[in-house]
Amino acid sequence: MRSLLAVMDLVGTALRNPINRAILQRLPLLGVPQTWLVAGCVYQAAWNARAGHAPQSGIKDYDIFYFDASDLSWEAEDVVIRRGRVLFADLDGLIEIRNQARVHLWYPQRFGAPYPALVSAEDGIGLFLHAALALACRRKAMAA
Repeated sequence: MRSLLAVMDLVGTALRNPINRAILQRLPLLGVPQTWLVAGCVYQAAWNARAGHAPQSGIKDYDIFYFDASDLSWEAEDVVIRRGRVLFADLDGLIEIRNQARVHLWYPQRFGAPYPALVSAEDGIGLFLHAALALACRRKAMAA
């Protein structure tokens, strides 16, 4: 029960950042599967709350993961990135969108280390370099 309360507190803290809240509200409009708001914008909100800073203080960017293995081309990912630019244009923050199904194609060249092909966006979250940073939020599917 205690860990559930801690998770609920973390989510509530992350949602105090109006940019996080707006992104989460709009994620379904990206039209791609398995969308998550991940990493720094989630955990930094918790640090900001502890330090008494504004919820969006010190956040470098807002990372969105999704997973779509139906087309692994850069062109397909770029369509989603451009859709996101329009969808989030009014928000004051750098928003980076990446298809986790493609990471294994570019990671070795960019970082000089192998990276496994993933089977879900959650796999990408689980591979963050530090477990403490492996935090993510998404909207719960609404019942019809």
